[in-house]
Amino acid sequence: MTVLVKWFLVTALSGTAIFLAQTQGALSLIITNDKSYLGLSMMVLYALTTLFLGKMAFDMDVAKKDDSSELSSRAGIGWFIAEHFFTLGLLGTIIGLVIATSGAMGENLPVSQIVAGLKEGLNTAFFTTICGIVFSLLLQIQLLVLRYGKK
Repeated sequence: MTVLVKWFLVTALSGTAIFLAQTQGALSLIITNDKSYLGLSMMVLYALTTLFLGKMAFDMDVAKKDDSSELSSRAGIGWFIAEHFFTLGLLGTIIGLVIATSGAMGENLPVSQIVAGLKEGLNTAFFTTICGIVFSLLLQIQLLVLRYGKK
């Protein structure tokens, strides 16, 4: 089985899982409740990186042995992005906590407004963390297929 076919199978399974999550409203929920827009940014970056890795899988099947060092250096870009999805998720957590604790805590506002601000901030914190972890794992699985696919 070629590297491209293995990559495609892993990506098709990931895409199916993402599609099923959307049928339950998960992606729409993340997009509407994430005030930092990091969740949407990570979704777009995941899609672009997946296309990049698909092109790399194709190149690996076509490449000669002497081209392997150039391909492995390009894979480093994918590992960099995958590792930093987690960092973006943590950044979203911090932004969400800032949103949750800003403004309303020091003022004499009704409890309902304070709770609404907390909910908005915590939604941002949790959803960006989930996006960061999930997309990092999915990209790392694709990269492992590229690393060990020819062996």
